Amino acid sequence: MIVLIDYIGPAYTAVTARTTLRPPGELQQQRPKTQARWPDSLKKFVGRCFQDIEDSDPEKPAIEQELKRLITQAFEEDRVWEEDWDNKELEILTKRKQQLDKNTKEKKRKSNSIQPLYVDNAVEVQRREKRARRFDEDRKPTDHLPPIYEVACTDVIDWDKDTIVGRCQTLEKRYLRLTSAPDPETVRPLPILKKTLDLLKKKWRKESNYAYICDQFKSLRQDLTVQRIKNEFTVTVYELHARVALEKGDLGEYNQCQTQLVSLYEHGLKGNQFEFLAYRILYLLHTRNHADVNDILSKLTPVEKSDPAILHALEVRSALATSNYHRFFSLYLNAPNMGGYLMDCFIVRERVNALCTMCKAYRPYLTVRFIADELGFENEAECIQFLQEREAGTFLDSDYKAISTKDALEGVERAKLSQLKIDIKGQI
Repeated sequence: MIVLIDYIGPAYTAVTARTTLRPPGELQQQRPKTQARWPDSLKKFVGRCFQDIEDSDPEKPAIEQELKRLITQAFEEDRVWEEDWDNKELEILTKRKQQLDKNTKEKKRKSNSIQPLYVDNAVEVQRREKRARRFDEDRKPTDHLPPIYEVACTDVIDWDKDTIVGRCQTLEKRYLRLTSAPDPETVRPLPILKKTLDLLKKKWRKESNYAYICDQFKSLRQDLTVQRIKNEFTVTVYELHARVALEKGDLGEYNQCQTQLVSLYEHGLKGNQFEFLAYRILYLLHTRNHADVNDILSKLTPVEKSDPAILHALEVRSALATSNYHRFFSLYLNAPNMGGYLMDCFIVRERVNALCTMCKAYRPYLTVRFIADELGFENEAECIQFLQEREAGTFLDSDYKAISTKDALEGVERAKLSQLKIDIKGQI
């Protein structure tokens, strides 16, 4: 909707000189009454000015300013009714129209300049062929670009003509999720990736900054993936990242590494297969994925079953299956490699289950010392804190030496029910 600009008249009374001998009454009838201060032609003129102007048009303030100046001047000179508003145009709109016409003519001229598709002149055809051949030199690969490899790289299992080789020489690079085809200029080749891994080992031992290390490992893994590099170095990268993730309790990253390691081991690449098979069994026990555990058991060879780490994981499975909490916590305190870190993920759950069983089996009291020894606590203070967090601390005696098992059972059972959910990453 267009808001017309109201005119504020001069600070004096204008008197119109008589130019005819007609009576004043007839003169008043010839000109509209003063309350109709805007002729219809002027209103239409204002509407035309804003007809094609959007509210966001950057020239709108300039158009309003010129229009206000023009109408104000017409009122001051008392020619608002005599002005030919039907043919009036603003200078700024006139220039704008001329510029649009100029752009249209240029586009039309370029369109008309296109040569016809078929030319009968043989000389013209030869000239065009010569002009087309001059770009052949530009299509030749330059010296700084690597040639197309005719022989597959030995580090790439599924090599084909689309496999890229990175040219980036930077050791450290942030991880960014790919949204398009990888650029070789931003991808590090295998020799640089090996130097990067050595650097990350030193920084982890010195700084232990997990957020930084995890980001760098993900970037390193991405460069290996886009170049389809699958060799023993790839196995080393995934195994190291998995161990670091376990140490920090990051089951999401650990699970990603574990999944890739299964695929790499199936390709016959050497690594610590027995160690990570044991971790896989413990992880499946944590997520209560009994189907996959049984699948692994059916495929185990006698050599694998004799490995200490795998044997330990199988004994943990047996202890859980038979609800032998005494054996379970003994295995927890003697876990090989980094198995203890994985068991940490479900140790609280099993302690609650064991405490629930103990509260039903022992009456009327249990000493804190006995509970701490059975549930694998390092000291009584940790055991007391555990009991208080599970609504059982209220039923400790005044010396915090014993607990009423009958009274504590209800709260322990509620704690047991609250720990049955596991998220998509396998985390509680």
